[in-house]
Amino acid sequence: MASTINLKIITPERIVYDQPVEQVTAVSKDGELTILPGHQPLVTTLAIDIMKFKVKGEEEIAAIIGGIMEVGLTEVTVMSDVAEMDVEIDEARAKQAKERAEAEKTQRTDKMDVYVSELALSRAMARLKAAELGKLRKKVNR
Repeated sequence: MASTINLKIITPERIVYDQPVEQVTAVSKDGELTILPGHQPLVTTLAIDIMKFKVKGEEEIAAIIGGIMEVGLTEVTVMSDVAEMDVEIDEARAKQAKERAEAEKTQRTDKMDVYVSELALSRAMARLKAAELGKLRKKVNR
């Protein structure tokens, strides 16, 4: 059995990540799951959250703004409208987006407007979570 599986994270604009990894942990609509080499094939929808994956024993983190994950015998493919590695995230901009979404949510009364504000808040929270975990990882590795 192989000790790695290739992880490919794709958005409409670019390939965010394309490398062999030891494991992938993602949050699907049904809960968190970890994929190891040799995992049974599956397709699942992803929640707006972070994805963790191990490369040579080191944990890497990406913010995944929903999408689909397909697990094959040798590759995990994530297709998302938006995905960013933790090191790419502008934390100040993400905090501003969170504050803006929180303010908009409290001012909205229409159900659709509230839903859109909640989605924006979820995206900002996922980005902030990825950035924070990335900073913690860097402190631990020093």
